[in-house]
Amino acid sequence: MLIVGAIVTAVGVGLLWPSREEPNVSPEFYTSFSLGQHQVDGQVVTMTPGACTAAELGKTFDDAPRVVPGSDSTCTWVITQIDSGDNAGKRTLLINSGQVGEPELKVGEKIRLVEAADADGSLNYSFGDYQRTTPLLAWLILIAVAIILFAAWRGFRALIGLFVTMVVVAIFFLPAILHGASPLLIAVFGGALILYLVLFLVHGWNWKTASALGGTLIALCFSAVLAHFAIAQNQLRGLGDDNNLHIILYLPDVSVTGLMLCGFIIGALGVLNDVAISQASTVNELSELDPQASPWRLFLSAMDVGRDHISSMVYTLVLSYTGASLPLLLLLSLSNRPITQTLSSDIMSTELLRSGIGALALTLAVPITTMIAAFTVPNREAKSTQ
Repeated sequence: MLIVGAIVTAVGVGLLWPSREEPNVSPEFYTSFSLGQHQVDGQVVTMTPGACTAAELGKTFDDAPRVVPGSDSTCTWVITQIDSGDNAGKRTLLINSGQVGEPELKVGEKIRLVEAADADGSLNYSFGDYQRTTPLLAWLILIAVAIILFAAWRGFRALIGLFVTMVVVAIFFLPAILHGASPLLIAVFGGALILYLVLFLVHGWNWKTASALGGTLIALCFSAVLAHFAIAQNQLRGLGDDNNLHIILYLPDVSVTGLMLCGFIIGALGVLNDVAISQASTVNELSELDPQASPWRLFLSAMDVGRDHISSMVYTLVLSYTGASLPLLLLLSLSNRPITQTLSSDIMSTELLRSGIGALALTLAVPITTMIAAFTVPNREAKSTQ
């Protein structure tokens, strides 16, 4: 069965594999969207009081901007050295007026500057982001060391599995979606590909992994169907999310509703794997303790544990989505709209169904995986004769 699934997955991924052609991207993406604009490295060298306007704002110079006599000094001039790009070694001026949301900079701060061409062809600079490569890398190393320290060899394999997952997302998921392929098929076949590659790598080539894989694949297909009907029946458009609006503006070949569907399925994939492995392990332990137990007895006993998994993982799943949507929930709480209107709005309905579909897929994965494991647990005859 798993061999057939592997063949179908390979064929599906091959048919959906993105072409080498450039995706259809609106030209405005590279000029008006901040993440699409070119950025260079910079470092704050001096900060002095200054006027809130200056001719040198965003322009390049060699030493310091010109100070107009008699001008006010209610703002802060942030003189920044450009460390990369065509104007590396020169300086530019940023002005901080103390408005909410402006970056809090200090001398020596390493930042990223957005580099844009003016109408006359000269380059103009503005604050883009902080340079956080070093602290972020330090945190990632700390997390990896902790995982390996407490999970040992299996933790190391889990990190490799995470890397493999990110590679699949980068070379298959994203390019295929950008080229207009069906997000539903991408989520199903791409998710199955990740499961085949990662589960055996992390948990070993054994019966437990195989039964968990079978249960997860079936639950994955169920979640895809459920997500499709949930989005269609509730007429979700995804227009309450600014990122989806950017998709509409800059990526005309990408379906927003299809992208939401893909997100629903991928979001449920990790938790499905978690409960499937746990249920397969439970059946294996029960079989070790009582080799003469019938498959049906193993199933019923393991479901007692599975119900605990369902009850704990469901609210864990909902709380994780709640944490990610906390700014949205905060704004909705101030809307003074009836609770029914708030909960049934497009943006809130999307989050509710995202959590609900994940919880429903999780609920289905437990009995499916338990049933597969109970009826396929190996060496039952040998155990019963010992």
